[in-house]
Amino acid sequence: MDSIFSVLGSYVNWDVKGLLLFTIVFILTADYIKNRRRGSFPPGPRAFPIVGNIFTVDYKRTHQSLTQLAGRYGDVYSLRMGQAWMVVLNGYEVLKEALVNQGDSLADRPELPLLQDITHGGGVVFSNGNIWKQQRRFALSTLRHFGFGKKSLEPIILDEFTYCAKDFNSHKGKPFDPHLVINNAVSNIICSLVFGHRFEYGDEKFMKLMTWFGEGLEIEGSIWAQLYNSFPLLMRRLPGPHQTVQHIWDNVKDFIRVELKEHKQNWDPSDERDYIDCYLKEIQMSKGQADSTFDEENLVSSVWDLFLAGTETTSTTLRWAFLYMVKHPEIQAKVQAEIDGVIGQSRQPSMEDRINLPYTDAVIHEVQRMGNIVPLSLPHVTNKDIQLGGYTIPKGVIIIPNLTSVLFDKNEWETPDTFNPGHFLNEEGKFVKPAAFIPFSAGKRLCLGESLAKMELFLFFTSFMQHFTFSMPAGVKPVMDFHFGVTLSPLLYEVCVTSLLDYRMDSILSVLGYYVNWDVKGLLLFTVVFILTADYIHKNRRPGSFPPGPRAFPIVGNIFSVDYKRTHESLTQLAGRYGDVYSLRFGQKWMVVLNGFEVLKEALVNQGDSLADRPELPLVEDVSHGRGVIFSNGNMWKQQRRFALSTLKYFGFGKKSLEPIILDEFAYCAKDFNSHKGKPFNPHLVINNAVSNIICSLVFGHRFEYGDEKFMKLMKWFGEAIAIEASIWAQLYNSFPLLMRRLPGPHQTVLRIWDSVQDFIRVELKEHKQNWDPSDKRDYIDCYLKEIQMSKGQADDTFDDENLVMCVMDLFVAGSETTSTTLRWAFLFMVKYPEIQAKVQAEIDRVIGQSRQPSMEDRINLPYTDAVIHEVQRMGNIVPLSLPHLTNRDVQLGGYTIPKGVTIIPNLTSVLFDKNEWETPNTFNPGHFLNEEGKFVKRAAFIPFSAGKRLCLGENLARMELFLFFTSLMQHFNFSMPAGVKPVMDFRFGVTMAPVPYEICVTSR
Repeated sequence: MDSIFSVLGSYVNWDVKGLLLFTIVFILTADYIKNRRRGSFPPGPRAFPIVGNIFTVDYKRTHQSLTQLAGRYGDVYSLRMGQAWMVVLNGYEVLKEALVNQGDSLADRPELPLLQDITHGGGVVFSNGNIWKQQRRFALSTLRHFGFGKKSLEPIILDEFTYCAKDFNSHKGKPFDPHLVINNAVSNIICSLVFGHRFEYGDEKFMKLMTWFGEGLEIEGSIWAQLYNSFPLLMRRLPGPHQTVQHIWDNVKDFIRVELKEHKQNWDPSDERDYIDCYLKEIQMSKGQADSTFDEENLVSSVWDLFLAGTETTSTTLRWAFLYMVKHPEIQAKVQAEIDGVIGQSRQPSMEDRINLPYTDAVIHEVQRMGNIVPLSLPHVTNKDIQLGGYTIPKGVIIIPNLTSVLFDKNEWETPDTFNPGHFLNEEGKFVKPAAFIPFSAGKRLCLGESLAKMELFLFFTSFMQHFTFSMPAGVKPVMDFHFGVTLSPLLYEVCVTSLLDYRMDSILSVLGYYVNWDVKGLLLFTVVFILTADYIHKNRRPGSFPPGPRAFPIVGNIFSVDYKRTHESLTQLAGRYGDVYSLRFGQKWMVVLNGFEVLKEALVNQGDSLADRPELPLVEDVSHGRGVIFSNGNMWKQQRRFALSTLKYFGFGKKSLEPIILDEFAYCAKDFNSHKGKPFNPHLVINNAVSNIICSLVFGHRFEYGDEKFMKLMKWFGEAIAIEASIWAQLYNSFPLLMRRLPGPHQTVLRIWDSVQDFIRVELKEHKQNWDPSDKRDYIDCYLKEIQMSKGQADDTFDDENLVMCVMDLFVAGSETTSTTLRWAFLFMVKYPEIQAKVQAEIDRVIGQSRQPSMEDRINLPYTDAVIHEVQRMGNIVPLSLPHLTNRDVQLGGYTIPKGVTIIPNLTSVLFDKNEWETPNTFNPGHFLNEEGKFVKRAAFIPFSAGKRLCLGENLARMELFLFFTSLMQHFNFSMPAGVKPVMDFRFGVTMAPVPYEICVTSR
């Protein structure tokens, strides 16, 4: 070097000007030598020194620029951006070879400075190596757990559509920009999975977030991003849009951190509500592991990736879809006609409809192709030298998969530049998917949310086409130009959205208005005809795919088709005529009755998620106001049920520690029975009181004496209210609440009864509060008061005094009436079949004797006694129609489609007396539960507590009470009817089916 400078020094005058000139020549020469293309490297346009090809590309139409360059340099060509080489791949065959066949070599993302400064190498989209593998695997498994790509996610999407449709309807056909509403609607799906809740469309902070998304993605596809990635040391210090994008993503991450903080405040590791909960648990579980990549910053980055990817692409596709529908109204009309023919207007779409809507499916795919949402995919980087298109691409080169070149390839599509759904239809009109349709890219880095996006696009688009017609404002033509960014979005536009129902009704009224002379008489006649016609068209008429059933009367439906003194028998008889799945209409509401074990199993167990809700029955709502643990729904039900189960288990619910309480209560009951000295008496209230005292001990912390007049009155009210709630008065109230609230009758009595029960509970609550010690958990109420205190201020908190009162009432009623009614049936069956009573007593004497009390451990050694108890439950048929369910999405049952929002009645009677399941269904036969060796066997069709997600909360307690009470009673007493009296096996129908009052003689053994 000294020699060189000595030579140069003899020729060059080293003034400042000369030194500057030398420096420039040196840098340019070094840049050329370092960055020139090797012979085996893909060709491309000449690169300028230093900046390379940064200014070769039109960044407002980058995808088109890159596609045009392929026409000159071939399907595999190179560009230099600053000091970094990138290779652009074009055409289906090249992309397939690179991303699929050589996918392992292109599985990494480049470390682009702009993204690195935002993500720091974390997250699930731009991470690499072990971080990417762990984060992607966790994201996929967790999101699948919450329904990602499964049928169980449909209700969330369809519910969100109803919010969106309400917003669209609010514009009343006037022009509006659908951009932010669609963004919000689509984003709420991923928010439900990740955050566990949705955001209202009026939420200003969230709307601002939606605006930032588009702005951030547009800047990331601009020249500013290229300059930042090429010269990061310089650009970090200069102002410009590249600084704005960092501020945007910092704000988005701050938004996520607020959600994370709220999650951590009320996080329960045993209750996985959403993605964040699961991630927090994963952080906890993987702590200390050498290769763990789970921490809070990676959580924020991963949520940011899911949040952004789960919003922008699908919402942009839908915005393109609206534009294409207004540009091609004949295609919009054809889609609507297909939807009307397959789905109609009576139910929501389902993913199962997709196969029957080939044209609609083809239109959605053509929107994706022409919309070209992610035109250049996301960049890859070679992790080793590879051969492509006859060229050698070294390790460390950025790869740009030009999806535009594939989606508009004239060798792959008949009319690549024309909107043509026929690209996805064969000659028979069936849907076909060409191999070159890769809007989600391909290979190992295939879009994580592809299955979610497909579901969202189909359900949202089909729902929009089912309910609305889209058009441009008068005199305005659709502009099909775009904003280029990471995503390719349409220019902002306004659209007119008209309800199809409004459009069709306007047409009808305009025709009627032409023919009718609107005098008072004519108007009255038209009103009556209109109401009856509307009732038939919109309510009474069963769609073709809906379950059949008896003809319904106008207005009242099938209210008077049922014998309410024997409702369960009426409904079972109707199944003989209309099949195991049939429908009834009560007032303006449809309900479907399910019959037979296989149908109920399919509905309540296999499709349990779809029937996990309760209907909002006006009579029940006026009592509970949506609170409690039995008739609540959603987050309220989940929180209250979870708390009730965990708290009652804490106090021995279903455990051996509860046995002494039940056996002590039996001692009080036995004392009362003995007091009658074998004379006839009605055991109803004593048994009610005895059974109720078990739940009272758990909930109130004490029992009630049998002579307590107020408590005895409460027991009488229970039976009266439960009978009214299953009567025609309840059906009338639920069908016509506005009218029935103002009329006198038994329905008013039931409201007063439950008010009195709640007042009784409030007195107990007041006494608890007066001497409450948070550190001393005496009972359920004490624990609930502590939960109210601990959850105060939490956004999703459902714990308050009124909910406490309602939950206690639910436990109180459910924990008293069903078990006590079963025992009253047991006494009747024992006096009707004294030989069975004697056989039970002989078994008890042999196994337990008279020297000790029974225990749950004796159950396995008392198979006949256990069989008798189960047969009492089967024949007693205590809750003959279970409690009603509600479809929270469209379901397929028995070959029929049942839309969302239909009340479901599981007819347990049809199962417990099914001749296909029981040898002698109408005869009291303990042998139903015994095998040939005399051992107890439980039949699958034995479902007196119902089945599925809404299985009776107190099943374990009821089983324990029934076994210990019944065995103790049989151990100590003989039961018989008064002289000359025969047992009457008739019943009083209600929510529970109780025997008619009777007197019995009880003598000590």
